[in-house]
Amino acid sequence: MTNTEWQLSGNMAERYEEYLVPVIFAPWASDLIVRAGLASGDSLLDLACGTGIVARLAAQSGVTATGGDINLGMLAVAKERSTGLDATFHSADAQRLPFEDESFDVVICQQGLQFFPDKLGALSECLRVIKPGGQAVFCTARGLEENPLMQAQVTAFGRHFGEETTGAIRAVCGFPDPDEMRSVFEGAGFGQVAVEKVVLDLEAEDGSAFVNGLMMATPVADRIAAMPPADRATLHDDILKGFGTWYDGSALRFPHSANVVLALRSA
Repeated sequence: MTNTEWQLSGNMAERYEEYLVPVIFAPWASDLIVRAGLASGDSLLDLACGTGIVARLAAQSGVTATGGDINLGMLAVAKERSTGLDATFHSADAQRLPFEDESFDVVICQQGLQFFPDKLGALSECLRVIKPGGQAVFCTARGLEENPLMQAQVTAFGRHFGEETTGAIRAVCGFPDPDEMRSVFEGAGFGQVAVEKVVLDLEAEDGSAFVNGLMMATPVADRIAAMPPADRATLHDDILKGFGTWYDGSALRFPHSANVVLALRSA
């Protein structure tokens, strides 16, 4: 990702991998890989790869996977978790990809486009590195009102730390308009651009433990860690309450709503 509003430092990348990837990013990665129709022998770029879950899952199916991100902590975890797989990871700015023209059959980007300052430039770079006849598969979150995961955090963080601390979470839902998404892909030169609203039902069997992990893997994690234990416990409870009926007192089962784009490069 290229927007520094959402950059995890220190061991927060490991926390992101431990707590957030299994509940949020692995289910989405599996969905996007299926939509891309990847087959053994295909080449994939996992753009804004974070800890590399898309690349790792694809590589398990015989895909030659490459991950790119600007966050070195995330890349370190991705490399560690990909031992034995045909997956490599590189420092890569989406606006200036360090790859040759026509290198990949597919580019997948999970929850990254909304953070790119120059979306048109980044998508033009994606088009450049995709082989003729290849495709881009992107997903970005829809609005806060459709996503209790982000809404619960925004409400709780605003109450405890002030609205100015909610920007990074709001940015996750900062590019929700499907027409805007279609327009920027078409503007970059992609053809046959299809945008679909997709809702995955996500689940954390231990909702309380998930929220503890969530609090340690956000851009305000340092501030949360510095809170007195009683205040931190109140914040934890406020986030859980923010899920409303999606929390049953034990498990969290909540919808995660995104726009998914499939866009082709002409042969």
